[in-house]
Amino acid sequence: MRARVSALLVALALVAAACGGSGSSRSSSASSSTSTTNAGAGGTFPAVSQPGVTPTEIRVSGLVDATDPTGPGYRSAYDGVQAYFDMVNSKGGVYGRKLVIAHRHDDQLANDRREAEAIVDQDHPFAVLPVATVLFTGADILAKSGIPTFGWNIQDEWAGPPNFFGEVGALCIGGSCPDVSLPWVAQQLHKSRLGVIAYSVAQSADCTDGIKASFDKYPTARIAFLDKSLSFGVTDFSADVKKMLDGKVDLVTTCMDTNGVLGIAREMRQQGMQAIHYLPKGYDQDFMSKNGGFFEGSIVATEVAPVETKPRFAALDDYVTWMGKAGFKLTENAEVGWVNADQFVTGLRAAGPDFTQQKVIDAINRETAYDANGMVGPIDWTRRHTEKLQPPCIAYLRVHDSRFVPTFSPGGKPFTCFLTPPPNVASAKPTFRE
Repeated sequence: MRARVSALLVALALVAAACGGSGSSRSSSASSSTSTTNAGAGGTFPAVSQPGVTPTEIRVSGLVDATDPTGPGYRSAYDGVQAYFDMVNSKGGVYGRKLVIAHRHDDQLANDRREAEAIVDQDHPFAVLPVATVLFTGADILAKSGIPTFGWNIQDEWAGPPNFFGEVGALCIGGSCPDVSLPWVAQQLHKSRLGVIAYSVAQSADCTDGIKASFDKYPTARIAFLDKSLSFGVTDFSADVKKMLDGKVDLVTTCMDTNGVLGIAREMRQQGMQAIHYLPKGYDQDFMSKNGGFFEGSIVATEVAPVETKPRFAALDDYVTWMGKAGFKLTENAEVGWVNADQFVTGLRAAGPDFTQQKVIDAINRETAYDANGMVGPIDWTRRHTEKLQPPCIAYLRVHDSRFVPTFSPGGKPFTCFLTPPPNVASAKPTFRE
């Protein structure tokens, strides 16, 4: 069960403390809205009169929660986009123009709407990417602007607008969205008693409703313990762990932030509870390097192709290579940024040399199986703006010696996919994709 909703929890509890932060991190440079005919490495290209386009550049703005006072922030999304742009620019750019992140906005958790307004009213970019924020309160501003917008889809606001392109399409979270993924994992691990822990805030509680609905439809394990009453920031998990221990829970999953998950794992160690974790928000090597001892044997889920995939396919090798050239860390958020950039460039090329913002949007919305050359599961953009689904493809990794080891799928094919939701787990036959 997808648990990106946990990224919102910190904001809901502490957004008031973050209000009144410093101003935006806008670049002072201006964007041109016209372009004359230009000659690039690939030949001569027609004039383009569009926001953010000059004879030599296609300029975009980003909106990232880079200095979130409650956590590490999502700054690495910029790294993924920049690395992809570096790769494309090394080959002459697109239509003789370099791709440039001209404005890097930091919404500092509480200022998303203000920064979105600045993008539209002051930056005038051709596109907005990356977007990686805890709150997306400026979503309606970017939607109404008609600017092609690409980002990390962890909020409901990504569903609907035809100019919005999250890396996995519109998502479904909650009791109306039973998903075979976690029940299938429980079956593969021969786990029969599940423990589920969440905060009392609506987003966290809704996540547990989705897990319950999943096991109601696909009863491979019994939910032996469920608590969605915890206050955000709680540090004492002793009572919940004691109840899970008494209930013989053998698989634990949460709808919580990283600090909460780690607190539970530490308490489990303290009480001698041997259950493993299912971590849908745990693909973070820095975190696991420090804390992997608490999660040995646990399963991590991600919707981007893990860099641990062997052998690496061409697109994944490009990502690792160009991130390395820039000295950037390989993170899940950075890889999402890379996918966002690939989706943008794919749409730009499909729009043709006389491209416009609308032509890019229309081109992407004709795609029926976009997968960033294997970096994510396939997306049908003719449906995925409004048809809310669970991601059809997930990459699973097992934690061993504080490292991530691909599991369940054969070598070179990171994704376990249920492209059509099965009626029951007995008929659930996953496919495996590069």
